Amino acid sequence: MDIGRGMITVGKESNMHLILSETLTPVLQAHLPLIASRLAALLPQAEFHHVGATAIPGALTKGDVDVMLRVNAEDFPGAVAALKSQFVTKQPQNWTDTFASFGDDASFPFPLGIQLVIRNAENDIFLFLHQYFTADPSHLAEYNRIKLEHAPLGPEEYWKAKDRLLSSILAARSTNR
Repeated sequence: MDIGRGMITVGKESNMHLILSETLTPVLQAHLPLIASRLAALLPQAEFHHVGATAIPGALTKGDVDVMLRVNAEDFPGAVAALKSQFVTKQPQNWTDTFASFGDDASFPFPLGIQLVIRNAENDIFLFLHQYFTADPSHLAEYNRIKLEHAPLGPEEYWKAKDRLLSSILAARSTNR
């Protein structure tokens, strides 16, 4: 592991780099208002949130930026169509009747992920996860540890490890409801 200029190189084989979320603050301050404005023009009925690791102080991130759009159930099909007309479809294998994802890897100095969810549906988890990781430093420390341990193993193992952790957090949330 090599730490320099806020970047952590975590494995020569995987060529993955993690950075502290604060490293991106100046870039995000410049671009998030533009992203929010563009999405509001496209989907004025949607609620916009910056989510993911770049929205959590102290979180390690690959540098991709995620935003979430929350819409009412009746607005979801139209929102999917509108986003499809402007953005690349991402991870269609993860789509459900209440969740869709899109992206833009070319218009900003970072890859942009757009998560579209129906308000209060099963997949409306992003605000909960943000609160979970910001409310307790030990939760964020565990998340960062998982990322550091698995990034050297490559993108697939990194994603699987993150998914296992997030799934366990969400399962615990479901049993506590």
